[in-house]
Amino acid sequence: MADNQETETGATPAVGPTKKETAAPVASVEPRFAKEQFQDSQQFTQIEKDTLNVLLEDGQNYTISEARRILADWLKKEVE
Repeated sequence: MADNQETETGATPAVGPTKKETAAPVASVEPRFAKEQFQDSQQFTQIEKDTLNVLLEDGQNYTISEARRILADWLKKEVE
């Protein structure tokens, strides 16, 4: 019973590192896409696709996060 009360109060029992913590880090590589491939993506609205078509450079490859960041930065840009 005392153990259950400690857990309910937020106290964690002393436990060694888990298998996940001791494993060597694995580099996850996010796939890269050409500008044209974003036009077929279901992760962007048609307006976002049109905007990316203007913002992204031909011949360059981008991750989805990079494309989202470029789009977000453009949307935050002050109108001149």
